[in-house]
Amino acid sequence: MNQKLKAKIIEKYGTQADFAQAIDIDETLISRVVRRRRKLNPAIQKKWADALECKSEDLFADES
Repeated sequence: MNQKLKAKIIEKYGTQADFAQAIDIDETLISRVVRRRRKLNPAIQKKWADALECKSEDLFADES
């Protein structure tokens, strides 16, 4: 599980569902990424990191 990503989502948005709504994607994708069942390409990682006000390498460092 990507604990850093999950913690940042909860800290900034409260729930994965609220984060999904904020970046206009399906919340099941967030769950899959948090549980490391799906990887994101670097451009999408950056979009998520920007929405969470941090660097993508802080959230996805071990996924590249």
